[in-house]
Amino acid sequence: MQPKSRLRDSDIRFMLLREIASRFPDKNHDLILQEFGCNAARIDVAVVNGALHGFEIKSDCDSLERLDAQITEYSKIFDYVTLVTGHRLFDSARAKIPSWWGIGLAIFTDNAVHIREKRKPKKNPGLDSLSLAQMLWKRETIQCLRRSGAKDFSPNQPADELWAVIAQRLPVELLAAEVRSAIKKRGGTGFEWLRTQNGDSSTIASTAARLQYRQNLDWLLSLK
Repeated sequence: MQPKSRLRDSDIRFMLLREIASRFPDKNHDLILQEFGCNAARIDVAVVNGALHGFEIKSDCDSLERLDAQITEYSKIFDYVTLVTGHRLFDSARAKIPSWWGIGLAIFTDNAVHIREKRKPKKNPGLDSLSLAQMLWKRETIQCLRRSGAKDFSPNQPADELWAVIAQRLPVELLAAEVRSAIKKRGGTGFEWLRTQNGDSSTIASTAARLQYRQNLDWLLSLK
């Protein structure tokens, strides 16, 4: 096999998903999602367990045009972020990302892609409460407010008003835990049972992919 001079997204993603699955093998605890929507951006891979960890890929065929905006959005809601890039963008990407982000270098050697960890991620020092609240669907926000004992709200209020209430009421770490729990209930294996439209029960394991791609539609419906 000839050496690859430029690694594509698919080359890196295949190995990254293998490594993530190896690191987080417990399907009853670790939820792994691709193309995870986080408000104004999407991250290539997210892991949801006791923390929210995002993995962004910048292949040798990519540019860093969107990286500044991604840094802003990801840093609002992820506990940990790791950037994985090929040789071509490694130095310029490392110079841009926050010091708490991890970074990995994807290389092609021994006829395979390998990812070398160049810097471990650290805990995000600046989670944003309102951005976290906006990750909740409206009905999830209402349930969260009720669990917190809040009385100063109405279920008929617009979602943005409810997000503001919950962002002010809950400590950021507790709000982050609520968001992780909600995400798991929407699409993780071993967390919750769903009912299909015809009333039959089905596990989230069998509907995870469909739910993931319907996320934006369900979001809109939840605001009604």
